[in-house]
Amino acid sequence: MTQATYLRTADVPIDDLTPYPGNAKKGDTQAILNSLRRNAQFRAVVAREPSDGGLIVLAGNNTLLAMREHGPGDCGITFKKGRRKLPCGVCSNKAGYIPFLRTEVVSCDDDTATRINLADNKTAELGTWDNEALAELLAGLDDDLDGTAYSGEDFDELLKVTGALAESTTAFLTDLTTPAAAPPALHPFSDTAPPVPGQQVATPTTGQARALESAAAAGQESAAPPPMSPGVHTGPEPYQGPGARSSAGVGIELPPPVTTVPLQWVFTVPQRDTVRAAIKQAQKDGGHETAAEALTAICASYLTPASEDA
Repeated sequence: MTQATYLRTADVPIDDLTPYPGNAKKGDTQAILNSLRRNAQFRAVVAREPSDGGLIVLAGNNTLLAMREHGPGDCGITFKKGRRKLPCGVCSNKAGYIPFLRTEVVSCDDDTATRINLADNKTAELGTWDNEALAELLAGLDDDLDGTAYSGEDFDELLKVTGALAESTTAFLTDLTTPAAAPPALHPFSDTAPPVPGQQVATPTTGQARALESAAAAGQESAAPPPMSPGVHTGPEPYQGPGARSSAGVGIELPPPVTTVPLQWVFTVPQRDTVRAAIKQAQKDGGHETAAEALTAICASYLTPASEDA
């Protein structure tokens, strides 16, 4: 028995590649072909070069079948990427295309060839999934699952499994339903409020106490001691520091408060995807900072012709 020895990597016409005799794994060739069309070939197949010539595929047999399904010439399929249009990753939409596969060619005996074929088909099934990580990866594709072998139904089922379906359905409306922050207080310190419950009241140091006693015995006025309670004004006179009350008509004029209301709907999954995509596109095209601004712009655009006619 000999182990596999790497010989070379080459672009091999699919007519020169032979499937492994008795390959037991029946893959989803349509899903593989969709991936090849959207992503192009991102992994080489592995083929054995026996002593009598020819190339026999050990790993990637279903990829070979998918390429045969594509066939020569322009398939006519393209993909949208934002405002751009991507060609087919297999034929590049060229009429004279001849199918080929990037192939790693190895040399080995029959026993090792069988072991490689079996291991390639089985090892992928032995792993487990981190459903939360998988859902996050799919969510990052902006609802475009082309070439992933996942469907929108797969994604929604995954969200059910992870308990994130309800959150995902309305997550894009978060900043539409978040209430506005309360306006800042006009005077953060109170001139009458007692110390905050549970707050430690500061006491003068021994040196400070002696200085106060000496000043009082001599009939002198002393500087006001530090506040007895940090953050709370406790002096005999009204507080005049930063944030103090201003008389009517004096002080900083605050902007009028913005009234916000929650906005929420119940969608079907296709409706949710359509609304989400429209808001994201409007946010990108219009430079809007929030989904609320983007949705308002969409509504304003829809209403503008009606206003002009009126």
